[in-house]
Parts: sequence; C-alpha cells; structure tokens
Amino acid sequence: MNRPELDYYAVLDMPRNASKEQITLAYRRMAVRLCPHRDKKYEMDFVPLAQEGRLTHLSPMSETKQWAYINMAFDVLGHDLYRAIYDRYGEAGLFEGVMLPNGYFPPYQYHGDHMKVYEQVFASYSPFANVIDAITNPPSLYATREHGIGVRHKDANTERIIHLSLEEVRTGCVKLMHVWRQEIVDKKESRLEKRKHTLKLIIRPGTTAGTRFCFKEEGDRYPTTIPGDIIFIVADKPHPTFERRNMHDLVYRYDINLAQAYTGFTFFVDTLDKRQLKIVISDVVTPGYQKIMPLEGLPKCQNLDAVKAIKQANKRIEDFGDLIIEFNYLFPKYLTPEMKTLTRNFYKEFRRMEQALEDEEKLHMK
Repeated sequence: MNRPELDYYAVLDMPRNASKEQITLAYRRMAVRLCPHRDKKYEMDFVPLAQEGRLTHLSPMSETKQWAYINMAFDVLGHDLYRAIYDRYGEAGLFEGVMLPNGYFPPYQYHGDHMKVYEQVFASYSPFANVIDAITNPPSLYATREHGIGVRHKDANTERIIHLSLEEVRTGCVKLMHVWRQEIVDKKESRLEKRKHTLKLIIRPGTTAGTRFCFKEEGDRYPTTIPGDIIFIVADKPHPTFERRNMHDLVYRYDINLAQAYTGFTFFVDTLDKRQLKIVISDVVTPGYQKIMPLEGLPKCQNLDAVKAIKQANKRIEDFGDLIIEFNYLFPKYLTPEMKTLTRNFYKEFRRMEQALEDEEKLHMK
C-alpha cells in the first residue's frame, strides 16, 4: 500500500466532520459488500445495492483493493488518536511520526490484517452471524389460549445464602437444598401449583466463602417465560474456636497470663478433623507473636474443569493452609498494696539481672 497521500474520508465516502458512529456505519455498509468471506446466500437481504452490479464509489478498482483500502481507512479513522494526527498532519505525519505535547508519537504502520479490523467492528467473522444464529438457534416461543403466541423471556435469577460450618468446609459434604417453586400441573398449562423440589450441592473440601453454585433454569415454571436460575452463595458459619483467614488459613486464639508469656507453656488444640495437636511454646510471647503450624489449616480448593474434577474426584487433597495461633494477654483486674510491692520488687530484681546479662555479653564481644 505504498502510494501518495490517500484521502481516508473519501475511501469511506464520509465528510471530514463525520462522527465516529457515522464512520463506523459507512465502514459496515461497505464491508458487508466487499468482505471476501461474506455468505452470498444472505447478501441480497442485507445489501440490496448488490443488484446494481456491485458498483461502489471506489469502482473501477478491484474488489480486493477496495477491501484493503476501507480496512486501512477505518483502522485510522476509527481510532481517536490516529484520526486526530491524520486530520492535523496528514498521512505523511501519521507514517513518519510527530512530536505531541505529551511526547513523541511513533510512526503508524497498518498491520495488514483486514479481517482483524472487520471482526473488531462486527464482533464476528460474519456480518450475518445474528441472522444465522436466529435460524440455527431459534428463540423459545410460547403458544397458549390465554396468552396467545410470543417469545419466552428468562425470569430473574434467585440467589440464596448457604452457611457452612468450618467442619463441613474441612471435609467436604453433600447438601440437599429443598426449594418450593411454581410448577405447571396440567397439559393446557393453565394451572400452577407450589411444589417441593430438591437440589443437590456437592461441597468440595476447602470451598471458599462467596463460591456460587448455579442450577440453570430451576426456578418457577410459568407458561410464558423461561425459568430463572437458582444460585446458592456460600458463607462461613461463625465457629466457636476457629476463624478463617486468607481463604485457607485458620486462626486460633489462646489466653495466657504474664508468667506464661515469660516462661513458656504447653497446651492442646482440638482440630476440625478430631485430632489433638500439642503446642509447645518456649519463646517469650511478645505482643504480636504468632505460632504457625504449617498445613494444619483448611484444604486448598482448586477451580477444576469438568474433566479434571472427574479424574480427581477420589484423590486425596494434600495442599492445606496453615493454623495461626494468636495470644491474648490476661491481666489481673485488681492488685492489693502487698501484691503491688511484690511486683515492683520482682521487676526491680528482674531488671538488675537483665542488665547484668547485657553487660556480660558486651564484655565477651570485646
């Protein structure tokens, strides 16, 4: 396409002040007629001018060259920045690059993929996709004595929250959800009745809060509509011992006094799967201290496609989050004068010994 200055507006047969919508419409009109992949079976329905010998304002150029020109023209005029540069500096400025207030605009180069431009506009390889889809996938219709004939539209979806305990999340489970919905109970589709319907939810181990289980078109049945979807949204049920964090970690809080914080201690944690963990703390428990037990949290649930889910249905999950143990300090609510004196003497002696230890360490460093 190396050539002298080309008037892109003339290629699309549009004035220079045409709106972006007008330019897009002009491209669509010409692309439908010139696209080499058009379906000629439907062409007469969409392009009546084809009866005139397929003449366009770009004739007598070959259709191949017309097709190339209109795609390059729209690639420039359909892009706000390219169009602004072209309007001000012409095709030479567009191809050679110009200095703009916010920096240098590099030379424009048409990628040469005409169908790429075409598909961006039509959102399809074929401009007749909507019609072909309507033929191959016709809309659902209703025909009743009471309502006549019409197109069925889908009802609104129904969303419900399902609360899961952390034990259920840990092991996985099956939930049978009972819903009441309107159903048609006669052949004439004139009588409706509320009936109980059971839906089966398979909860995978480690399922996270916010997970949505969608049952397609399981909502109320009416003669003139398509049933809406029923969607169950997972939420965590409050647990007396643990709290979920970062989707797969568990947090356990343990109360300690100052003596334990200084000297260490041992305690036991009952896990969600009925085991007992022995926790030994030998460090000084400073504010913000955490004890992390790796792989003692919740299973890490993975989003699997249908094929992988079937293959891994009975596979043991070995990837888990962590158990994070946090500590709450218990302070005495009241101290007698004697208790305060003992506490002062204790910390005075404690500080003296601490200082002696620091001095000894400095001496060894020298």
